[in-house]
Amino acid sequence: MEFKRNIAIITSQGGHLGQMKLLFNDRVIGENNCILVTEDIIPKIKEKSFLGKYKTYFLKKDILLKPNPFTYLKTLFNLIGILRGEKIDLIFTNGAQISIPAVIACKLLGIKSVFIDTVIRVKTPNWSARASYPFATEFWVQHQNMAKKYGRKAKYVGGII
Repeated sequence: MEFKRNIAIITSQGGHLGQMKLLFNDRVIGENNCILVTEDIIPKIKEKSFLGKYKTYFLKKDILLKPNPFTYLKTLFNLIGILRGEKIDLIFTNGAQISIPAVIACKLLGIKSVFIDTVIRVKTPNWSARASYPFATEFWVQHQNMAKKYGRKAKYVGGII
């Protein structure tokens, strides 16, 4: 009998979400349970589900973009509630702002987290990746030279997109 995981994909809207959709299709998710947590930027066009069948949670983008640390705390507590409620045991995130409270929530709850550095980062680390790095269980980069820029935890996994 195969072990089913409860996976959360946590990403911001736009290119980050587009990259995660390329990575996580039905074949990759397999028999595991999966949810998506992303930002609610335009309520009229938001998807009701990820890949047509997985539950999707939307957090307000305005909360994530304000430079006030209390807004990040609100997002952190929302994520803790979602991760506990869904009994998540593994998350994948690739940024942007939402990744920071996501990996912190995982660290607090003892949930494994994997940060996937965006494929377009080829020369310099981005700020959300740098902030997420100390909290992520694993940190994957898609360009070999980026592993050195982040540190020992960064693993070069090749171009996965």
